Amino acid sequence: MSEEQSDKPTIMVKSSRFGDLSVPADSVIELPSGLIGFSKTQRFVMLEHKPPFSWLQSVDEPELAFVIVDGGEFGEEYRIDAPYGDKDIDLLESDDFAVLVIVTVRPDPKDTTANLKAPVFVNLRNRKGVQIIFDNPAFSTRFPLWVQENASENDGSSEEEPQETKSSSDDE
Repeated sequence: MSEEQSDKPTIMVKSSRFGDLSVPADSVIELPSGLIGFSKTQRFVMLEHKPPFSWLQSVDEPELAFVIVDGGEFGEEYRIDAPYGDKDIDLLESDDFAVLVIVTVRPDPKDTTANLKAPVFVNLRNRKGVQIIFDNPAFSTRFPLWVQENASENDGSSEEEPQETKSSSDDE
């Protein structure tokens, strides 16, 4: 660790998955409205995992963490409007922001899905985020992340690859 990094204030985050973590205090993402179903949980940190996946770990609830992927992974067809002017995150058109997509990992990895209908926008200027629900029927809450090559000839040995971006009508 460099001297510059060691001088930064840190906080301890307890995680049931990763143990006690010391993270830079300025890495906390505040979600003033929380996430859908978790409105009281408002502080998170992003933890790197195996690309393209990361974790969104609650700072205050050790048991609560979400697998996420960068919305940019879904390509040009995943066009969503940034919530400019949203009071929760004060996102200006001049601000850089991240789009985080929550992933549901199933027991069979082939069934893993992404919620394209309700991404989380994070204003990188102030580290505030908001989850936005889009009414676009092209976006699914269960967008499959993996497709099997040669599905009609499936002998159980086909390799799985990330799915190219395409609209899905499999909405909830």
